[in-house]
Amino acid sequence: MSFRFIILASILIAAASPFQAFATADESGRATLVIDNVGVIPMTESGATLTDRTVVIEGDRIVAILPADRSRDYPGATRIDGSGKWLLPGFSDMHVHLGNDRMLRLLTGQETPRDGTAVLQDLFTPYIANGVLQVFDLASMPETIGQRIEIESGRILGPHIVTAAMIDGKEPILPFGISKAAATPADGRQAVRDAQADGHRYVKIYGRVDLPTFTAILEEARSRGIRVVGHIPQRGQGMTASFFQPGYDLVVHTEEFAQQTAVPDKTAIPAYVQMARSNGTALVATLSANKRILEIASDPTSLGAREDLRTLLPEFYSLNVDHNPYAAQSNEGFAEYAGSIVDFNGPFVRAFSQAGLTVLTGSDAGVPGIAPGYSLHDEFEALAEAGLDNRTILEGSTRLAAKWLGVDDDRGTVAAGMRADLVLLEANPISDIRNTRKIAAVIRNGRYIDRATLDGMIAALAERNRR
Repeated sequence: MSFRFIILASILIAAASPFQAFATADESGRATLVIDNVGVIPMTESGATLTDRTVVIEGDRIVAILPADRSRDYPGATRIDGSGKWLLPGFSDMHVHLGNDRMLRLLTGQETPRDGTAVLQDLFTPYIANGVLQVFDLASMPETIGQRIEIESGRILGPHIVTAAMIDGKEPILPFGISKAAATPADGRQAVRDAQADGHRYVKIYGRVDLPTFTAILEEARSRGIRVVGHIPQRGQGMTASFFQPGYDLVVHTEEFAQQTAVPDKTAIPAYVQMARSNGTALVATLSANKRILEIASDPTSLGAREDLRTLLPEFYSLNVDHNPYAAQSNEGFAEYAGSIVDFNGPFVRAFSQAGLTVLTGSDAGVPGIAPGYSLHDEFEALAEAGLDNRTILEGSTRLAAKWLGVDDDRGTVAAGMRADLVLLEANPISDIRNTRKIAAVIRNGRYIDRATLDGMIAALAERNRR
């Protein structure tokens, strides 16, 4: 069994939680929101931190960032006092697995849950409550496209969803329906064509794809403008460099490098970094996921104390806590191996970042024991512990994430004309990355959702699924 035994089962349920849009409409029909006296961390490439600013939002767009002028009137606007607070772009989690009813049935081989069990609003509330306003889903299904449509239409309050279809080899690790099987180069090309027809702009390659098929997938993807991300296939076969080909744009776990040898080899880090540099390949680190796996393997009882899992539907909570696959593998040997990966990951990510390569923030949310929304803040802290500075970490979750996804003309920075997808913090995260958890409010498409409302949404989830 591979170290990364993925069960994508973090699916939440119950009736949709209400939220409020506190901004009111001006004479043009657009809602106007004004945040006064606030610090702004714009996350633009050369943008310095701004203090004592007034930020004006009309509809879903930022229209002005001005020196604070307490005497100026904005007729019909809702005004928020941002004194002592900090405004920055909403966060992106660049590695998640969004659940749905059919996915769980495929993973468990059971007839339950019935359609309609995974209520969409409850699936996405933990992301919104944690300021995660964009996610990159790396095992997307037709249901994921449907989820994206519901959010973008405004019927559901959730993050922007970017989707990637998964392609594995002859005997996929995950069931058909979640993963496409590509045993030959012709299969790989067809899988890319199918992914594009299904509405995906990305494909994710999994661990059992052979080299000829991998190459065919890249060639077909390049010809169609599809970007390729994923694992480094054929672990331990001495083929690592062969997979760094034009169009392989993003490795989605640091552990992929750790597992290229039977025991993680820190002496190989410079060579791995050079492979990525030469190919222009970025990284999603998922350091916190490996730390969490080590924690579970070392002490399975730790799962029961986890408050961030309390919003899960009882059946899925049980799968995460009572039947967690990493807890099932708990033994001295597995914990030792998990620890060796954690020990490799920090130096690797530090070297990758110091080489000037792009590190994006992703948590692997949806894997058992990795709580959606909350886990991104764990990732911020893990990256800081690895030696990345706080601004670099935040760039990987804001401007650089948006740039990599090709949406940086719409979101990812705080500037006039940009979408008002923002997080208002009680303290400056440049000073201490742990301050990303101190969320005073979330602004999604110009809608202001204060801390009390966010807490109420989470409390309602926990109450409905109380155990």
